[in-house]
Amino acid sequence: MELEYYTKIIGAVTASTAMIGGGYTLADKFGVFHKDILKWAPEHFQISDAPANGEFKVVVARQKIRDNCEVTAFKLEVRDSELVVHPAKPSIATFSGPASDTVDKFGYKFKLDTTAQVTPGVATLMAHIKYKCPEGEVIVNYPSHKNLMFTIKESNV
Repeated sequence: MELEYYTKIIGAVTASTAMIGGGYTLADKFGVFHKDILKWAPEHFQISDAPANGEFKVVVARQKIRDNCEVTAFKLEVRDSELVVHPAKPSIATFSGPASDTVDKFGYKFKLDTTAQVTPGVATLMAHIKYKCPEGEVIVNYPSHKNLMFTIKESNV
């Protein structure tokens, strides 16, 4: 009879532990414990105007909040004045830096991959950054802000 009593207690403790662990995993998957990797400071962003076949200069600003995520991919795109999205080739593959309470600025350059198909006019810079974090893959995009807009001029001959 005592063995049955202890078996029920062990079963209850095991079930409770599994429920707590499963609840934590579920909450983590739904982002309850999610902490941002960085915080953009788009008011400091700058993008130079240039001809479609030229080189554009970019200044990006962010506050890095976490140090435990690694950049695994950086994809840059430009949406032209007719809203067509074109790939762009940045001068950097990835970027990093320490977590800090201050806004960090850094620059890079990019060229359009499809200059013949780009419509001159006001364009928007878009980026998709993949991170490998302890909780899994996280994708961070550039924010939607007026400072990510710039002008693509007619190509130089």
